[in-house]
Amino acid sequence: MPGVNKVTSFAILLGSIIVASCGAPPRAAVPALTPENAMALLRYNPKAQTWITYVKKQNPTCDYKLELPDQMAQPTSIDLDHIVVCGGRPSPKEFDASVSFEFDRSKQKWVIRRFAS
Repeated sequence: MPGVNKVTSFAILLGSIIVASCGAPPRAAVPALTPENAMALLRYNPKAQTWITYVKKQNPTCDYKLELPDQMAQPTSIDLDHIVVCGGRPSPKEFDASVSFEFDRSKQKWVIRRFAS
């Protein structure tokens, strides 16, 4: 069959173009860090738990308040400052704390990278 080689060559060329145009696979989606998950990470972090226990002994109206940013761009890390409030107002400087969350790709979950008080 005289046209078979042309058809086969065309099919191989077309397949190569399709594969080449696909490029690298898309980056895996990073799930949003929800306020509930962020608070749970703080509650189960020994350093964060020790700090809020100390702060509450000084002022029982104090607690963590997290205001998470928009995560439409799927960030892999989130840094939050001034996470302690007392009576609905920013805490005094001596009670203040900050936290950095990071998405651990190997575990496929958010973790606390740093907590500072």
